[in-house]
Amino acid sequence: MYAAFEALSPASKIWIYQSNRPFQEGEINSLHAALRTFVESWTAHNKELQGSYLILRNQFIVLAVDETNMPASGCSIDKSVHFMQIIESELGVTLFDRMLLAFEEEGQLHTLHRNEFEKAVQSGRITANTTVVNNMVFTKEALESKWLLPFSESWHAQMFQPATA
Repeated sequence: MYAAFEALSPASKIWIYQSNRPFQEGEINSLHAALRTFVESWTAHNKELQGSYLILRNQFIVLAVDETNMPASGCSIDKSVHFMQIIESELGVTLFDRMLLAFEEEGQLHTLHRNEFEKAVQSGRITANTTVVNNMVFTKEALESKWLLPFSESWHAQMFQPATA
């Protein structure tokens, strides 16, 4: 059962899939249709899940399940992963590369491989105030409050240290 994302419980479970590139306008229209069809038929143990989705910044797909009435099961999660693999193949994008990290620079979203991101921190390109994307959020509430954070307040700051003079 499709539900408006805004109507889902703040505790709803989410999964974020980051594309290695922004989606093009035509791809976004196709994505909306495919995602809505998937969410409307998403089940766990043959029972409808109350699910939704978002496309954020033309580069992130968020799948969500309000587990108030029916929790997602291993099989339903497997279905979503398989569906995202199909999207990946059809659009020629990568959605499962957890080594791609995103940040904002001069109002634009950029993605760098983990090693390049580390170099950007060490060179000062990414600073304490740089907004980074935190794909390590797992609830709707956390998405709304902790998805975009200053580098200094994110898990990134624990992993990547600026070079010392």
